[in-house]
Amino acid sequence: MRFTKSTVALTAAALLSLTASAAQAAGPDPTYPKGNPPATNCGPSFYNPPTGQHDKPEGHYYDEIPGTGLAWWFFAQSGTGTLPMGEELLAEMKRAGIKIEAICPVGALKGGKGIWTPVGSDGYSGINVFNGRIWYPGGWKFTNPKTGRSHRIDGFWLHDFPFINKASGNAYIDEKRTPHQLHLSSYDTVDFLTHLLEPRINQGKVSLGPDNWRFNLTAAYVKELNDVLGTKLKPGVHFATLEINASVLPGQNMPLKPGYAKDEPGTR
Repeated sequence: MRFTKSTVALTAAALLSLTASAAQAAGPDPTYPKGNPPATNCGPSFYNPPTGQHDKPEGHYYDEIPGTGLAWWFFAQSGTGTLPMGEELLAEMKRAGIKIEAICPVGALKGGKGIWTPVGSDGYSGINVFNGRIWYPGGWKFTNPKTGRSHRIDGFWLHDFPFINKASGNAYIDEKRTPHQLHLSSYDTVDFLTHLLEPRINQGKVSLGPDNWRFNLTAAYVKELNDVLGTKLKPGVHFATLEINASVLPGQNMPLKPGYAKDEPGTR
């Protein structure tokens, strides 16, 4: 049998949409999963959970499906996503004196190299079959300490399932609680689905997931960052390269991308 990119893509999409369960709606905060719990060195999210702030803005953490309050979990059972940021982006942020923070449950990497996020159906990433989003809680925040102005992504998603070619997020400017949806990055659907399963051994554990998924900034995202922070970024600049290490087993604490570590005061 001859396997083409299209065959692999359709097979991957089918396999990764099998795991399903009902998500909580606007109820109590969930219990953190055993595998890859949220970071301890991150700023509070505007969403409920994981910070327990119950004054939820529109478009909050669970991305509730209109009319039913249900969402279908997506991808593997547990895992991590490592996102070291691009050198050009980090250099410009350093030049402009921009502070980079992670928003719970997303955490920072040691040495200011980027961010990491828990992934998988064990309480984090999920697919909303009504609007096509594969969504994640938390995010990141850029602040200019000289001016006090900030740009924050708090709740982000890949879309639209199954033809996934964009990344977007809830954007907050200067901590205003009325988010607008911002297109952050675009990428190739076939390339994404073809490399989605990529089995490999990472630090003695079998991992599934893409290991070199590059995200470049859109003109819209660059414009907002430059206008708010006073940076001089250009459209297409390398934002981050994602490696996902995921397990088909629940509760598995999966390693990050080799060479990167969580910048946390301790482990849970």
